[in-house]
Amino acid sequence: MRARTAVRVALLALAAAATTVALAAPRLTWENAGLAVRHPLHHGGAALVGAAALAAAALSGTRRPIAVFALAAAGALAALGAQRLAWRVEAVEAGLHERTLTGWTRVDWRDVELVEPRSDVIRVGARNGTSIALGTGGFAPEDRARLERTIARRIKEAAN
Repeated sequence: MRARTAVRVALLALAAAATTVALAAPRLTWENAGLAVRHPLHHGGAALVGAAALAAAALSGTRRPIAVFALAAAGALAALGAQRLAWRVEAVEAGLHERTLTGWTRVDWRDVELVEPRSDVIRVGARNGTSIALGTGGFAPEDRARLERTIARRIKEAAN
């Protein structure tokens, strides 16, 4: 195997390993204000490292269609990294807040009209049409239960 090919294979292996780390489930953390759900910094960082490795592998190749595809995949992985670094959900006294790349979405507990727990997502909807869908597919069962109990308790407290 030529050295250039070996470097490309190593870069692709690094991109695959980094993508696996980036796709891990977020963490639930108890804070003074309430419950926070977010990805650790290393999830977003791993996605950015994977994007850089994939872009380097693409640029070191000679086949243009493969390079274009790999650069597009690197761009998507970089976007995933940015999303992982920005995303955060907080279940605090005022309501359920979600931060994304585009800003904050807020659902006040007193305005909650719908709580729809499914096997892989909990959707909380407000009377004004605002909703937050929290993916829980990778959560441990006890973390999912803690989140559901926190949401139920906060809604009950707001109703009193």
